[in-house]
Amino acid sequence: MLWLLRVWRVTACPGRAPHRAAVAPSGLRRALGACALLLLLSACGKTPLTVEVGGGVLRGYLDDGVEYYLGIPYAQAPVGDLRWRPPQPVPPWRGELPVQENPGGCPQFVPLLDTLSGDEDCLYLNVWTPADKPAAAMPVMVWIHGGGFIAGRGSFTAEDGRALAESHQVVVVTLNYRLGVFGFLAHRALSREDADHPGSGNYGIEDQTAALRWVRDNIGAFGGDPQNVTIFGQSAGAVSVCAQLVSPQAAGLFQRAIIQSGPCATGLSSLAGASAVGATLAAKTGCAGEGELACLRARSTGEIARALPADPTFAFGEGYTVWWPVLDGQVLPVQMLDAFKSGDFNRVPVINGSTRDEATLLVWLSHNLVRRPLEPQQYLERLAYLVGGSEPMAQRIARRYPLADYDDVFTALSVAFSDGFFHCPTRHQSRALARHVPTWEYSFDYRHAPFLVPWVDLGAYHAAEIQYVFGKPMSFLRRAFRQEEQPLAASMMAHWAAFARSGAPDPGQRPRWPRYGSDEKALIFNLQNSLASGLYDDTCAFWEGLTYLTPAYP
Repeated sequence: MLWLLRVWRVTACPGRAPHRAAVAPSGLRRALGACALLLLLSACGKTPLTVEVGGGVLRGYLDDGVEYYLGIPYAQAPVGDLRWRPPQPVPPWRGELPVQENPGGCPQFVPLLDTLSGDEDCLYLNVWTPADKPAAAMPVMVWIHGGGFIAGRGSFTAEDGRALAESHQVVVVTLNYRLGVFGFLAHRALSREDADHPGSGNYGIEDQTAALRWVRDNIGAFGGDPQNVTIFGQSAGAVSVCAQLVSPQAAGLFQRAIIQSGPCATGLSSLAGASAVGATLAAKTGCAGEGELACLRARSTGEIARALPADPTFAFGEGYTVWWPVLDGQVLPVQMLDAFKSGDFNRVPVINGSTRDEATLLVWLSHNLVRRPLEPQQYLERLAYLVGGSEPMAQRIARRYPLADYDDVFTALSVAFSDGFFHCPTRHQSRALARHVPTWEYSFDYRHAPFLVPWVDLGAYHAAEIQYVFGKPMSFLRRAFRQEEQPLAASMMAHWAAFARSGAPDPGQRPRWPRYGSDEKALIFNLQNSLASGLYDDTCAFWEGLTYLTPAYP
């Protein structure tokens, strides 16, 4: 999810305060702390409960038929000498570890305020599981949040796993992973530091894999089936799903995958190009030269983050750094689309799709939120920026999407961006995947989904479908879907859960969702679902003639 879609809920009840790693107190302090916690949970209508996992005993709580375990550490805090190293296992703890608080996110910038939020001690996950468990182990659904690899967290309010767990008897897991410079820094010295771990730049991806290992080893304690795990994610979270499909380290850790609005056809950054960014960081922090890694690890969180800041409005303009997964030869040994075409990936059934108006949110964020509305003379300039600065290519796109055909520059740019960077890459991915694994394609077309800013109309915007997948409106003003929207939420939840359960998204509803094949049929999610063949055929024929999906750092 994008920064705008992060809601920081703080209430008087446990599960809402900023999280810090818990250390079991001793003697009287432990007894007093336990009593205070029990009283607070009781006052909030929540019943404490415990579960034992590999590291020790966790204390979560039961609330209205669903068990919550929030802020479970799945790796050691990546601080000090562990900064820019693969995630390390958590040592066992003594006593009960309280896990009733939503964990804060990893370090990231808050737009407009120039404020850095989050903490490097951030490698936590959350588990929701039904209290009334069936005899058989339940499917597990592991959500990877989006946010351009620079923002987001696993405890965003609209991505609460309660509704899915309660209504479909699945175990839902969400997680944090390192972001920005802390998760995706490459550097020659880092690549040489550990002979058993050549390459660098994918620490955030490795965090996700570590969380999946934790799920494999521990989810049985929550009633989940470690051999029936579905990974799903949106935007950067969907690209992360693609990365897990490609990474040899993730082999066998999941059995299904859902890619929601993931431009996985965009190339991974080269190790050399990304390492040049790392050299720039060392220079800007005064760490270049002998002992630079020790120097960089000694710098504060703020010093590192501000040396090469990412743009939290996603305009990615001059002076900002793009952070993206790296073709490092080990974690990610091959470009993702190439792997899908060749079949050299972790072969599992896949759902792959996008929303109708993907780019409206991104264009609104990067221009209309903090800048004046786009002017006509900016159209070619922005198109050129989207395709790596090529003016001839921008002119071809402008002829395909003439400004005169649209109400304004915002609309024209949004349509072009949606087609070129989401709709057509989605089709590339579906075609490649379907040659090797069962694949289903969808388009989310409902154009009146709740949005955090209620007076802004963005149609079926990037991330609009998430609230229907999790069954919870993404709005400050609405706590429930309108009556006409409820079947859409029920349908998406049912299809996702059926896929997690059996490997086929068939909850017995009409129309039946056919596998993606030569007829290229996709399910259109709307107030009334329908089927369509050959989505964006003419449009994608145009985009396929352009070479524009290039890595951030070739």
